[in-house]
Formats: sequence, structure tokens, C-alpha cells
Amino acid sequence: MEIIEGREEGIILPEGNFKFWRYLFLIMIVIGVTLVAQSILIIIAALFEGNMDVLNFPPFTLLWVTMLPFAALVIVLIIGIRLIHQQTIKSIFTQKENIHWSLMVKSAIIWFVLSAVVDIIIALLQPGNYSFTFSLNSFIPFMLLAIILITFQITAEEVLFRSYLLHGFFRLFRFSWLAIIAQALLFGILHGANPEVTTYGLFTTMPFYIGIGLLLGWLSFKSRGLEIAMGVHFANNLYATAIVTFSGSAITSPAIFTILDYQPVTGLIAFVIMAIIFGLIITRIK
Repeated sequence: MEIIEGREEGIILPEGNFKFWRYLFLIMIVIGVTLVAQSILIIIAALFEGNMDVLNFPPFTLLWVTMLPFAALVIVLIIGIRLIHQQTIKSIFTQKENIHWSLMVKSAIIWFVLSAVVDIIIALLQPGNYSFTFSLNSFIPFMLLAIILITFQITAEEVLFRSYLLHGFFRLFRFSWLAIIAQALLFGILHGANPEVTTYGLFTTMPFYIGIGLLLGWLSFKSRGLEIAMGVHFANNLYATAIVTFSGSAITSPAIFTILDYQPVTGLIAFVIMAIIFGLIITRIK
């Protein structure tokens, strides 16, 4: 490991070769591979569904069309970081001696429980707004695939934003807070195409994406690894897929409950409260 000298001392980053052209080269490769993978999957899905209207694909088809490209992304990204930047694979995920799997599990459980508690409180304050929509026949096959694909998705996004870009921005700016903000803004911008942004408005939905990017970026720097970020991200996406969904959600799923009248401002306030509580809890866990 190398200690970056500059305006912040004591920040430990992985060793490797991190010249600018290497970042540019790998990012271009990642974008190209992801676009090609997405195009191929859309064509395959269109052959099964008989049309090219992606937004009208059934939930199961839409799931693998939108999520499988993350598998290609994470594979190419990890291989690229190893070969182009000459960085060890372990150091992509943690700057500690070992990956703390228990911390990842604890983070996921805490975030999942907080999400459930918040929804219970909101359901009590908004009687009748949560509809029980569980269907065993559609839920089981969907979730079996979703769990696998969500794992690829959150791994790809955390490696890209909370490891590769976070460390890259710190090498560029030499301030951890600037690096955290930069990757969070980019994380938010790249989620701007999600359907809920169009449905509920830019100013009520984007703060969530940028906010969770800030939270996960701060936790990744503080814990010197991706364990917490991956745990939270997995729990968040799994909960939104399996437990509670709403019209216009990024992941159309046969969840157990559906919010009939989703209110993004309420959701944003709930996220801020959850983030504060989670931060207080997780910083006390060794």
C-alpha cells in the first residue's frame, strides 16, 4: 500500500500504476462492453417478446435485460484494474488485511431492518397506502433470479464508484471530501435515466441517489473497504425488489407490498433519517 502525500495525510490507497491515460482507457473499455452487452440482450429479448419496446417487456424479461450487463461490467472492470492498473484484486475490495464478510452481513441486516421499520411507521401514518400484492407463483422465480443479478449489480457499482472512481478522484483532488462528492454526483447522474426520475421529478428523486452515494462513499473511506457499502447496497436493492415496490420503480417486481401513492419527499426524508441512524450504529461496530 502507498500513503498519498498531500493535503490529507494517512489516507491509504492501493499500489499500482494510476496514470490518467490508464483510467481513460479502462473507462472507455467498460462503457463499450456494457453498451454491447446491453444491445445484445435487448435483441435476444425482442426475439422472445416479439417487439423492441423495452419498457413494455414483462418484469422477468426486463430484469435480466437491464441487470445482466452488470455482470459483464464487473468482470471487465476487475480484470482491467488488475491488468491495466496492476492493482491486486483484494485491494479493489478492501485496504485491510482481509475482507470482513461479517461486516458486510451486519450492514445488510441493519439496513434491511431499518427499511422495514420505516415502512411500518409510514404505513401506520398513511392507512391504506400499502397494498398486499404477494403472488407466490410470480414471486419465487423472479426473486431467485433477482438475488443473483442484484449481487452482480451492486458489486459492479460499488467497485466502480466506491473503489475505482473514489480512489481515482482522491488521487486527483487530494481531499477525501471532494472525492466523495465527485463520485456521488456521478453516481446520481448515471441513475438519471431511471424511470422514477421521469415519473416523480428530478429534484425529488436525484437527492436520494446522490445522498446514498455520499453515505456509501464516506463509509468506504472510513472503513477502508467496500464491505459496508456492498452490504447496504445489496439490502437496499433486495428490499426494494422483494418487500416494497411502487409504480415507476427502477426495478419492476412482484413485491410483497406495493405503495399505491408513492411520495418521493416522504421517501427522501425517511432515507435521511435511516442514513443518520445507520451511521451511528455502524461506526460503533468493529
